[in-house]
Amino acid sequence: MFELGWQELIILMLIALIVVGPKDLPRIVKTAGQWMGKARGYARDFQRTIEEAADATEIDAIKKEIDEANRELSTAKRDVNEGANAVKRDVAESTDSMNKMLNEDVVPSSGTAAAKPNGGEPPSAQPAEADGGQAQTAASAAESAPATAQAAPAAPAAETQGDGADGSPARGASA
Repeated sequence: MFELGWQELIILMLIALIVVGPKDLPRIVKTAGQWMGKARGYARDFQRTIEEAADATEIDAIKKEIDEANRELSTAKRDVNEGANAVKRDVAESTDSMNKMLNEDVVPSSGTAAAKPNGGEPPSAQPAEADGGQAQTAASAAESAPATAQAAPAAPAAETQGDGADGSPARGASA
């Protein structure tokens, strides 16, 4: 407001002392100090009221932004749920159609089970083996064991044919 240095204050005090007199000067200074305090208090209250009004306006603006964000979030959530439901329906329809195709006859009925995959039985789910499929290859080997058992006697007979001197097999025979 007013910027008064020490020199200006001393000059004002000397003028007040001359005009008012030494008897009334302390009372006038006290009254002036009270008025200054009241003026500062009013200015402080006014500033605080303005700041509160600005804060209330800012709070209202923030509330509006939060409400708008909540509406957008609700809309997005609804859209995501609708999309997820559509995907679930599509997956269910695809699964149903795949099951129907697997259960239907691929070749028209000819009365033989050989025309149908797996002998006419629906395919069974094959669990993933932790041993890398060794159990499945062992089962396949067990199924084909009778075929190799019939071929096994022929192999030793081929080994016994030779020149007979040293027991070595004849040329071209496999060991």
